[in-house]
This record gives sequence, C-alpha cells and structure tokens, in this order.
Amino acid sequence: MNTACLAGRTAPGELLRLVADGLAGAGLDVRPPADADGCRLDIAMPGARCTLTVGEGGSAEWEYWPWSADDADPGLTADLATVLLTGRTGPQPRLGSGHQRENVTFKGIVGLELKARGLDVELAVYCDETAFDVFAEIIVTVPGPGDGGGQVCVADDGGLTWTRDYLAEAAALSGPGLVGQATDQAGIAGLVVEAVTRATALLRPAGAERTGDG
Repeated sequence: MNTACLAGRTAPGELLRLVADGLAGAGLDVRPPADADGCRLDIAMPGARCTLTVGEGGSAEWEYWPWSADDADPGLTADLATVLLTGRTGPQPRLGSGHQRENVTFKGIVGLELKARGLDVELAVYCDETAFDVFAEIIVTVPGPGDGGGQVCVADDGGLTWTRDYLAEAAALSGPGLVGQATDQAGIAGLVVEAVTRATALLRPAGAERTGDG
C-alpha cells in the first residue's frame, strides 16, 4: 500500500503533529517520519509492524502486518476491522463458519466472519499481465451510503489496511469551499487518534506501557 502523503493532497504539518501527540498521550510508542517531508508515523507493537499515514486534508491510512504470516490470527483481524469500521469495542461474537471449512484462505475466514457480523465484504482481484500473476484481497465497509467508517482491506498474508477520508467531517466543520484544508485540525486529529487507539488496544497486553525511548 501507498506510504506517501495520501492522494498527494497535502504536505505534513500541524495535523500530523496533533495526531502523533494524541497517540503518544494514549501510551503508544510513536516514531515520527524519517524525513521532514514524510507523513507516516511508525507505531511500535509487539509481533507486528504498524504505521499511520496522515494527510492535512483529513485522510488517514493505518496499516498492520504481523511479522510472520504464520502468526496472523483471523479472529483478531476480524475484530480489528470491526472496531475500525464501527467503533464497537469489547468482546466480539464469533459468527462466521470459515474456520470450520476446509481449504478456506485467511482472507476468506475473515471475510465470512465480518459478513456474518453485518458488514459488506467484496473480493477484489488484481491482475499483473506482465508477470502473469494475480493478487486478491477483501474490501470491507459498513452498509449504507456515505463513508461510514472508511474501508478495511485484508490479504492472505495477514496484513490489514484501514483507510478513511475525513473530508466530509472537515466540510461540515469548515463550510463550503474549505474542504481541502481542515480548519479544525484538533477535531480531525481527535477522530483519527480515537479510531487508531481503539484498534491498538486489541494488540497490546492489558496495562502495557511504552517500551521506546520516546
């Protein structure tokens, strides 16, 4: 997935700083971009790589990869997708039947679980005609019109990508004509921090503290 500033709309700045400060205040070990023009934060997590890319217009992309595909947990992945898309926290039901079937892929197990929870799940297949290869992932959204929490993509290697464009919220806060630059950046940052903090709570042991040097 893309790790540059989303859609090329904006340069990093105040919104990125507000998000980084908010995540650090929530107890996460957040590392800033390696260069001044970067807009990706690295978030330390046990057994996985997590990154968050933020654009000044209110775009967010959070990516999660277990260090090994063998360690990927379809139940955890389904729970991450659920909390990111719906905001529902706490124990989640196990409703899907994918784990009971033979020869179902990782993304298939996750997709069947999320569909059983009432989310919309589609299969996306990408063809590489040059290398004669294909790649597939599921795309999960909340039913109904509008952004509705953004979308989550899950692949068979256990990787999960959540994207959300907060431009609708920015438009409501800023008024017509100011959609591209969120004037209430603290409000946008709060929404991003809340969503990512809820998701990372599923990945951290209870009571875990930052392990980095800040």
